[in-house]
Amino acid sequence: MQKNTKQKKQLTPFGEYLAKRSVNKSEVCRKVGISITRLNRLCYNSNNFLRCYELQLISLAINEDACKMQQELYGKLQLQEEFTYSEQIINNFSRVLNDKGLITTYEITQKDIERIASILPFCVEAKSETEILELIGLKRRSSKLVASIKACVEAGLLSLHMKNLEGNIVSEYILTDLGKQIIEVDLK
Repeated sequence: MQKNTKQKKQLTPFGEYLAKRSVNKSEVCRKVGISITRLNRLCYNSNNFLRCYELQLISLAINEDACKMQQELYGKLQLQEEFTYSEQIINNFSRVLNDKGLITTYEITQKDIERIASILPFCVEAKSETEILELIGLKRRSSKLVASIKACVEAGLLSLHMKNLEGNIVSEYILTDLGKQIIEVDLK
């Protein structure tokens, strides 16, 4: 004698959503104009995907807000962001500068941001303005570079130290603890 051990089908998130609300599927199919087979596939088969127009029509048929329904069903989805090391540095320090309003204040452009991205890791040890200029390939200081470095100092990413070398005052920049946190990004 063989026992009938039929497994209960697993509901998809959409199926659970309808089950929680005790929705009459036949009535929904009639109002929306889809077959009961299609609705059952949406409720039990995770390989079938709910189309936007179906979501809209089903939400109207069950008197739910389509946006709230979508948020409840798919609100946990997130993009998988994979950034290069330099992109992660740019994102991190851009966020810091933007939060403090310094990008607008100093009119920092994308080119300035790319320069800062190369300057920050370079300044793990104290570096003079001359060394920084050599790194980024400039022959002399520009007002935009000075503004960018000033923004980094004001944001607390770099600290400025003045040294007296043989009668000349030399500005040296070194990464702060916050700056070190910014350049220490996950390299998964």
